[in-house]
Amino acid sequence: MPSTVRRAACSLVLVFASLGLVNSAHAGPDAALLEADRIGETDPARALALLDRLALDAGARRDAAALQAIRRRSCWLLGVTAPEKALALVRGAGTADPGLQVCRGYAYEQLNRQDDALADYESGVEAGRRLGDDAVLARALALRGEQRYLRGLYGGAIEDLKASYDLERKLGNDGNQRYVLNALANLYADRNVGEYDSALARYRELLLANEKANNRKGAATAHFNIGSTSENKGDLAQAREHFALALRLDEALGVPEDIATDRRAYAVVLSKLGEHPAALAMLDGALRIASGMAQPDPDLVAAVRLSRGGALRRSGRHAQALADLQAAQRHFEARRNDRFLQKIYEEQARTHEALGDWKAAYAAQSRMMAVQAALHKRMLDERTTRLRVQFESEQARLRNAGLQYQNAVQRIELDKGRTIRRWQLAALAASAAAIVVLCILGLRQRRIGLRMRDLAMTDELTRLPNRRSLMAFAAEAFAGARKEGGALSVAALDIDYFKRINDRYGHALGDVVLQRVGHALRGALRPGDAVGRTGGEEFIVVLRGAGELDALRAAERLREAVERIDCGDLPAGLVVRTSVGVAQLGVQADTLDALLVRADEALYRAKERGRNRVELSAA
Repeated sequence: MPSTVRRAACSLVLVFASLGLVNSAHAGPDAALLEADRIGETDPARALALLDRLALDAGARRDAAALQAIRRRSCWLLGVTAPEKALALVRGAGTADPGLQVCRGYAYEQLNRQDDALADYESGVEAGRRLGDDAVLARALALRGEQRYLRGLYGGAIEDLKASYDLERKLGNDGNQRYVLNALANLYADRNVGEYDSALARYRELLLANEKANNRKGAATAHFNIGSTSENKGDLAQAREHFALALRLDEALGVPEDIATDRRAYAVVLSKLGEHPAALAMLDGALRIASGMAQPDPDLVAAVRLSRGGALRRSGRHAQALADLQAAQRHFEARRNDRFLQKIYEEQARTHEALGDWKAAYAAQSRMMAVQAALHKRMLDERTTRLRVQFESEQARLRNAGLQYQNAVQRIELDKGRTIRRWQLAALAASAAAIVVLCILGLRQRRIGLRMRDLAMTDELTRLPNRRSLMAFAAEAFAGARKEGGALSVAALDIDYFKRINDRYGHALGDVVLQRVGHALRGALRPGDAVGRTGGEEFIVVLRGAGELDALRAAERLREAVERIDCGDLPAGLVVRTSVGVAQLGVQADTLDALLVRADEALYRAKERGRNRVELSAA
């Protein structure tokens, strides 16, 4: 399985700076607080003892602002090192401090209480905006963005992280900017987003910044993430190089969790390169480190088991692979982590297939497709929700405009008893306001109408014109060609063996294939042509001004565009091909329907002659 990218280290100084605590004018003696920050980087227990003494002093002086700042520092120290104690500190504080609220969310996250963490981040975003506290808002947006990313809500995650990055730049927090930039790069590097070049550019920028700041942990994270993204991109040589550099830095730092994570990722690349003994030895070492830590991380242990299962499968040790995969499956099913489960089910399907157990392979493949469909549906649901919120906001603005108009009329009524001159001026003002409001209402209603028309004329799945829209375009093009004596051709396309794809892999993957075919056809069109989905796996292309030779060239370009569709992230063995039938408008009294029928006949001839080809209709 491809390595996942690594989250940047959430250092304590970074967190304090993000909450506006370092050098605070109200945080007590600056020297003592800065000393606590410095000590906390290497010795959290000693830093907490110093903060306890400072808290006693602030309490004796009844300095509420200083006490709040000290509590925030203590909370983040505990959130990183002892999250249960951080929760107890927040309960004991008994305040509505948004900084403590965000810290509590981070403690929940360390305890794998992700829903509670997200709720606190949401509250922190709302409080930061209400109070105008940019530092708290920036941190809450960054952490909420990471939570949204983990849940597959990519659009919302990008918005949060970009907003957080802009705020951190405004605040001048260099360390925080690197943290958020790393989180944004992680999102771009996700296989479901696939913006690998954008991710690599940001990781290299982070690597240079961390090396310049002599931040070895940050540099190790950057090397790891460059390796992971290179692996996803298919550049295994570069992945191997950067994983080796990350491991070397982390072994010098001596953090067991990071060493185990590096070994796991490095071993997967070695396994893919065919170096199976070295890969399995490294994975065994990673599992010993992950299981033997003072506080073992069950997520890391399960991830290593998943990677070892994949490596065992690639080395031909299928029975042992299934044992590791089943152990990882039990863990991630309990966590309800669909992103890892998708990879586990895919590995199980391949392992059962290698063992000749087709029934088990089919069951695992079906589970993988169900999880993949759930992730895809989650992304679509997010987009639908965003459109609904935009529509409701538009309606609210329209209602407010109506209320403003009513208020203007009421003010006119109250002013009736005044002088004629003032009444006339008020009437003119009200009339102007009414005209403006009516214009605004008219423009907004027109926008809504255009949006609804677009929805009515567009195929929901592929975002291409639907049959109604395409036939209207075809009728216009046909009439123009008849009137002006110009050339016109149409092409009928059909995805080869599409029913077999649906039957074998499920309709969810069939929908993914239709979307990719639609995207490929749109990209291969000539200017002025149109393509639409007319039903099932069928598409029609209208080629304006295209004679026989131009039409055949355009049809071949469309066929090749579909043939080049990247199916690397889809189940092994899946290929997508299309057959095309072309008909040119003749000099005889062709109707549009007759022209489409001739294109269909040419399509069926292409099917009969072997598929994945172009056939021209006889005139």
